[in-house]
Amino acid sequence: MAKILEAINEDAPHIIALAEANEHELGPISKHKSWLLQQIDRGEVFVAKTPEGEVVGFVSFHHKHLREDQYTTIYYLCTDSTYQRHGIGKRLMQAVAVDARLYGNRRITLKCPTQLPANHFYQSIGYTLEGSETDREGGRLNVWTLSL
Repeated sequence: MAKILEAINEDAPHIIALAEANEHELGPISKHKSWLLQQIDRGEVFVAKTPEGEVVGFVSFHHKHLREDQYTTIYYLCTDSTYQRHGIGKRLMQAVAVDARLYGNRRITLKCPTQLPANHFYQSIGYTLEGSETDREGGRLNVWTLSL
């Protein structure tokens, strides 16, 4: 069973390799490598690791704590294809929810291209579809939220 942990700098090459292998769903991660390293430094990336230490999933997020609104945004969620449907994605998302509550946030938001199967996953773990919007390239994104 994979263990969910806060990512450390040594995990970065493995996270990037996993993201690049899933670029068809996540988009081009190569533009965001330095940003991802900053996310790890801030403690805003969790990884799923096998007992042997292999990174088989990750989630990146950001806690926003504005005076008028407190919420967490999920940026990337990825599980290695051979480990999908084993509860890893759900456990990564639960870890973010626990962290968000500890941070004092009241909801989690994320956006997902409308054509991806991940939309069914978000619905199955309790997220509510709030609507859709157009991204910068003209694609459609579903907007999901989870109240904490």
